[in-house]
Amino acid sequence: MKAGLMAQSTSMADSFQPEFVSWAALLGRWMEFAQASAALPRTREGDQWRASVSPMITLQAVTFALSEMEQVDAAERMLGWDRAEMLCEEALDQLDQIWGPAAPPELIEVVEQAESALADVLARFSLVLIQSQPDVMMMPSIDLIETVGACALAAEGTPIMPGSPMAWWGDVELDHVRGLQLPGVLQLLQSPVQVWRCRDEQEQFAEDVVTDLESEFDDGLPLLVPRVLEGMPLSDPLPEPDDVTAFHDRFMKARCLPVRWDVLA
Repeated sequence: MKAGLMAQSTSMADSFQPEFVSWAALLGRWMEFAQASAALPRTREGDQWRASVSPMITLQAVTFALSEMEQVDAAERMLGWDRAEMLCEEALDQLDQIWGPAAPPELIEVVEQAESALADVLARFSLVLIQSQPDVMMMPSIDLIETVGACALAAEGTPIMPGSPMAWWGDVELDHVRGLQLPGVLQLLQSPVQVWRCRDEQEQFAEDVVTDLESEFDDGLPLLVPRVLEGMPLSDPLPEPDDVTAFHDRFMKARCLPVRWDVLA
C-alpha cells in the first residue's frame, strides 16, 4: 500500500505543484490514516474502510491541490482543474461501489469538501480566452454566452496579438463555454483583465499592456469592451468590423505589437 500511495502522491504533486513543505505535512497525515486502517477489524465494515483509503486520499489530495491553484502557471490551471475533476469522479465511483447509498457521514464530508473545492476554483478565477496563434489574428464574431456575471470581449475586426486576452467571462457555465468554437485557448486567471493598446510620442500604437480593471492609460485604447454586466446584455452596438480594422491599421506602428503583462495572472 505504501508504494501505491507514494506513487499516487507523486503524480498529484507533479500535476498541481503544491508547496513542498505543506504537501509533505499533509502526506504524513495520509500515511497515518493508511497505517491505522490496517488495524481495522476483519469485518464487512472494516473491509469497506480499508478499501476506502485510496479514494479518500485522492479526494483529500484534490481538495488540497485546488486550494493551491494560484501557485500553478496560468496556462496549466485548466488542465489541473480537469485532472482534479477526473480524479474526483474516479474516487466517487470507487466509493459508491464500496458503500452504495450507505456511506458514513465522515466519508460524505470528504466528498463534499472535494466537490466544493472544484466549484470554488471556478468561482475565484476568471475564465479568459487567450489568442493562441503565432501571428496576429483579426477578432472574429463571438456569440454572447448566457452568464449571471459579466463578459467583455474585443470588437470584431480588432487585431489581436499572440498571447493576448481576447475575452473573459465571470460566473459562467464552463461546459457551455467549452461547447463553443472559440478562436483561442481558455485559461483561468486570478482576475478579469483589460488590454490597453498604448500609443507612443508619434500617436502610433506601439504596445499592448494587460492590466487589471482598475488601471488606466491616458494614451491607451481599452480593447476589451463590456458586453454583459450583472447578467444583463448591454445594447450599445459595436462599430462595424471593417471600420475597426481600418482604424487600427491607420495607427499601428507595426503589424505585430509586443504584449506586456502588468497584472498577476
